[in-house]
Amino acid sequence: MKRIFSWLVGFFCLLGIYACGQDGDVRPLKDDEIYFFYQTSCPHCHEAAQYIKKEYPELKMVARDISLPGNMKLYVQAVRYYGIIGSAGTPLICFGPKYIMGWGDQNRQLFDLYVQPYLKK
Repeated sequence: MKRIFSWLVGFFCLLGIYACGQDGDVRPLKDDEIYFFYQTSCPHCHEAAQYIKKEYPELKMVARDISLPGNMKLYVQAVRYYGIIGSAGTPLICFGPKYIMGWGDQNRQLFDLYVQPYLKK
C-alpha cells in the first residue's frame, strides 16, 4: 500500500510539474534559507526531522507540508529548478544550489556537509 501511495504521489507531482509551464530556470527558493518539504504520512520525513532536531537544535529551516496547495506549488517549482527527473519524493531538503531527496545514511552525511555554511550565520 505504501508503494502504491508513493507511486501516486510521484505521478501527481510529475503531472503538476508539466502542468506548471516551462519556468524551470527561475529559482523559486532563497539561497540563504534551508527548505524542508515533507508529507505528514512519510516515515522518512519524520526520521529526517528527528535527526535534524537532535543534531542541529538551533537550525532554522523553512518547513513546508506539500499536502497544502501553496506548498505543493513551491515544491513543484523546486523540483523543476533542480531538474529532478522521474519520481519526485520527500523529504526534499534544499540548500541553495544543492538538495537532498529522501533519507538514509548517505543523505544524513550529505546533510551534515551541506548544512555547514548555514551554521556559521
